[in-house]
Amino acid sequence: MSQSTLSVCCPVPTAIASVVTTLNPCPSDVGQIQKLVFWRRGQRFGSLATALTLTAWTASLATSTAAKTVVSPFVGNVELAPSEAREFGGGNETRWGAPIRKGGSSPVFSASMYQIDQDVIASLKDLACEALDVIFINEANQFVYSDTVGGTTGFYGFEVANVSFFVSDKGIGGLEDADQNRIMFNLKPNWSDTLEITTETTFALDMVNS
Repeated sequence: MSQSTLSVCCPVPTAIASVVTTLNPCPSDVGQIQKLVFWRRGQRFGSLATALTLTAWTASLATSTAAKTVVSPFVGNVELAPSEAREFGGGNETRWGAPIRKGGSSPVFSASMYQIDQDVIASLKDLACEALDVIFINEANQFVYSDTVGGTTGFYGFEVANVSFFVSDKGIGGLEDADQNRIMFNLKPNWSDTLEITTETTFALDMVNS
């Protein structure tokens, strides 16, 4: 599958590519996303082994260069639905009334950050001016990352669509609900084609900004 937003189907391969090659493969399940990691687009760790060391992350969080990493507060109420098809036609416009599906849409990630100091929120809002990649950290202390960009393997984030990043003002919960800020952004169509989940770490959810 092409990593473009359009499904490119020509030329077709000599044979259909194999899909299921293991009788009982390990399940791939992201689980509950609890933190987000942002860095400027194009940053990466050269190997998975490096990305699984606290030393590498400590240096990336502390640096004052363009390679700096930022970790979000804990998030809840995460929503990231499957992408929808971009389609044309139906009815008499197209043969048999079947729409022409040209590729996938840009899915929206959204989450809530509860009872967070608004100085932190103001800093997160500044990320709207950046070209970002995002890495997810799940409940099991695992990183959810992209293992390939432009044909090069490594430890990458997923591309955040330009000008889609948004952090809301504070919503006041009153007597029964918690105050919250919402964070949302779009991901590129086909974003999960290169998704991988690391083994469990001992430090991912404990990371804080320097």
